[in-house]
Amino acid sequence: MAIQEFVVRERDGLWEVRLGGRLLSGQPTRREALSVAEALVHAAALRGERCRILAGTFDGVTVEFQVIEPPRQPAADGA
Repeated sequence: MAIQEFVVRERDGLWEVRLGGRLLSGQPTRREALSVAEALVHAAALRGERCRILAGTFDGVTVEFQVIEPPRQPAADGA
């Protein structure tokens, strides 16, 4: 199953949240951009998608956050 990668990075003084190269949000601080990315990841996980956040740092290093898995579905037989 593919993993959606939400990327948080600073560009021209704005912290962007991107998915597949598409700009989803621009925030004035890294913390605010991470909050937006976390909300988007959890919403996607509830839709059954595997996701993670990749965040750029001030020195150009990329930090990878844990993969968020969709919630487990109960077994059809109730077990």
